[in-house]
Parts: sequence; structure tokens; C-alpha cells
Amino acid sequence: VEFESMGAPFSRLESGLIAQRPFGGAGFPRTCYAGDRTGHALLHTLNEQSVRHGVEFFNEYFLIDLIVVNEKIAGLITLDITKGELVIFRASYVILATGGFGRIFKHSTNALINTGDGVGAAFRAGVPMQDVEFLQFHPTTLYGT
Repeated sequence: VEFESMGAPFSRLESGLIAQRPFGGAGFPRTCYAGDRTGHALLHTLNEQSVRHGVEFFNEYFLIDLIVVNEKIAGLITLDITKGELVIFRASYVILATGGFGRIFKHSTNALINTGDGVGAAFRAGVPMQDVEFLQFHPTTLYGT
């Protein structure tokens, strides 16, 4: 409902309700979708909302490490790849949105930048890890398919 109110272009039934289908081996149709480009549509919706609300973007920055002071996250160290310079962001709170680590595999449909930098930085900072062995990947990348 929240994404719908933001303008996400979900596929619809003839009745006008948002269409749902089973996904990822589920037996019940509970996944909303936007054609075959759901991720693309959701990213655009989130980007539009971020711009609308004045969110400041730092594109082309790679996370190098988290800053930890007295066992608390105090910011992060990044590399501005357009200038080749290290940039430090001090912060009381950090939300990591660096993508996953699907590129650890030879064959992957993940974006080339999904190298696990955020997971590695969080691990080095002492953030507890849970279920990292459960990595979602597209079945067409399985050997022999």
C-alpha cells in the first residue's frame, strides 16, 4: 500500500486491484509486481521520493570502512571515485545500503558492484551477522543451466 501511494506502477487485475503472483518457490500468490521490471520500478519510485524529500545523494562513493569509537559506529570512510579522494562522514547512525555480495561467485546476475563491501565493513566493525549463508541468486546462474 505504501509503494502504491508513492506511485509505483504495479501490474493490476481487471478489477483494478494490484496483481499478485507466487514468487521464489512460494505456493501462494502474495508478491506484488510491475511486469517483469519490479525492481526497476521500485528503484525509480524510491528515487523520485528521495528527490522530492530533499535527500542528499553521494553517488560514486565506495565504502572503505566504518568508523568505530568505543564500540559504537561513529561514521564511515569512503572513496570518492570521481576524484580519487578519501572522504569521511561522521554520523551517529549509519544505514548501510551497499548491495549484497553476489559477485563472490563466478556466475551471477548481480550488479558488478555487489562485492560485499558493506557486509565486510560491518563484520570488521563487530556488527553481528545472521544468515549470511542464505544468499538469493537467479537459478539461471546455476552450473549446467
